[in-house]
Amino acid sequence: MSETNEQKRVQQQGAEPSVLPTESEASMPVTHAHVHEHADGTVHSHYHTHPGGDVAHEHAAASHDEIAFDQGSEAHAYGAIPEHSHATTTSIKPPLEACDLAYAYPHQEHSVFSGLSFHVHPASMLAILGNNGAGKSTLLDLLAGITKPTAGRVLIDGEDASALSRKEMARRIAYVAQQQTVPHLSVYDEVLLGRKPHISWAVRPVDREVVSRALVDLELEQFATRFCDELSGGERQKVFIARALAQEPHILILDEPTSALDPKNQLEVLEVVRRVTHEAGLASVLVLHDVNLALRFCDHFMLVRDGEVVAVGDRSVVTGEALTQTYGTPFKIVEVDGVPVAVPA
Repeated sequence: MSETNEQKRVQQQGAEPSVLPTESEASMPVTHAHVHEHADGTVHSHYHTHPGGDVAHEHAAASHDEIAFDQGSEAHAYGAIPEHSHATTTSIKPPLEACDLAYAYPHQEHSVFSGLSFHVHPASMLAILGNNGAGKSTLLDLLAGITKPTAGRVLIDGEDASALSRKEMARRIAYVAQQQTVPHLSVYDEVLLGRKPHISWAVRPVDREVVSRALVDLELEQFATRFCDELSGGERQKVFIARALAQEPHILILDEPTSALDPKNQLEVLEVVRRVTHEAGLASVLVLHDVNLALRFCDHFMLVRDGEVVAVGDRSVVTGEALTQTYGTPFKIVEVDGVPVAVPA
């Protein structure tokens, strides 16, 4: 992130949003929220959606109902863990865990993968690296609850994901898929959709603050009133990532988030993802094709080839031998200014 952009981000804290909402902000579903504070200080929220205002999964197309505006809430930034976040709950369970996961496409005997087990800790970025057709995107769909596994379970905070409602999944997981439907919405409105799981009667100042900060972090302020379908592919990708960050998830799942970005924007976007992951205690999972971007930004790695795990662990598992086995072409690891770099052998 550039120094100028960082200054903008800091100035946003405690200030009014720099970007004003558009009229479309008044066309989101209405959800009632009941918040209970217990003696031990923990806060639990229960949401009930007004008829016609079903809160869909983060990436799903949104229905639009009329909503009022509430001026009485305090703002906070998504860099800090919000009260409603599951990350505020101390737990020995990892926020995201795959247990003996298997998946086969319908009417096919051969499994994409089987017996796959791993977990992701808070404030950690896991990079999934692998050859084309290795099942990486399918795995992300399983983790996000979009696709059901043939066998095994996905656990979210120790709970079976299959037992959680779509509404609850949307509060815990933000998912930016590789292929996105480009809406005819303003950039501001599209990012505001990330707030849907947290909105009660009205869009609050806190919601606008989070949206405004996401726009600043992804350098999208100048596009706030532009329609998403008028933007370039790289600009749209940044909008979708901003929407995911505005959702304030506990788990962030990104499928090739830098595929449409130039080198400058690749570095800036992944820097934002890393900062938010560490500051907000997120468990982040990214599919990346660029091994060196993964080495630069991620904490843990899973190397897969044709559904089989080649290696999983910290940076030490990303060896020339492991990369050669993963991609089927010779690799070696060299150090450049003390930083490991993967190069063809």
